[in-house]
Amino acid sequence: MSEDELNQIIESEEQEEEVNRMADRHDIGKMLVAFLAGGAVGALVGILLAPSSGAETRQKIKEASAAAKDKAFEKAEAVKIGTVNLFSRGKEKIEDVKSQIQAAVDAGKEAYKQKKSELTEKEES
Repeated sequence: MSEDELNQIIESEEQEEEVNRMADRHDIGKMLVAFLAGGAVGALVGILLAPSSGAETRQKIKEASAAAKDKAFEKAEAVKIGTVNLFSRGKEKIEDVKSQIQAAVDAGKEAYKQKKSELTEKEES
């Protein structure tokens, strides 16, 4: 294995570690990063260790990179859709709770007015 190949593997592992540190806040992010980084490192090592010419290896790397990019975009889109759906459900839940609170406040005001009216009537009698 040449020094350039080793440097690429080391750089890929360093990038994987950096990406993993940044994604620690979100479980979905962790899973996505681990999947992509593991796939990229595995594909790179497999390509580099396979016996083939330099041109074939470069072509394989190019194809593997394109496939990894496509998968990354697919996963990112899935995460985006999931986030939008989660946000929408949260917004709906907040609106429901807001409506319930408003109904309780309105019922409280009505009960107050009724009780006040009853007490006023008793005092006048």
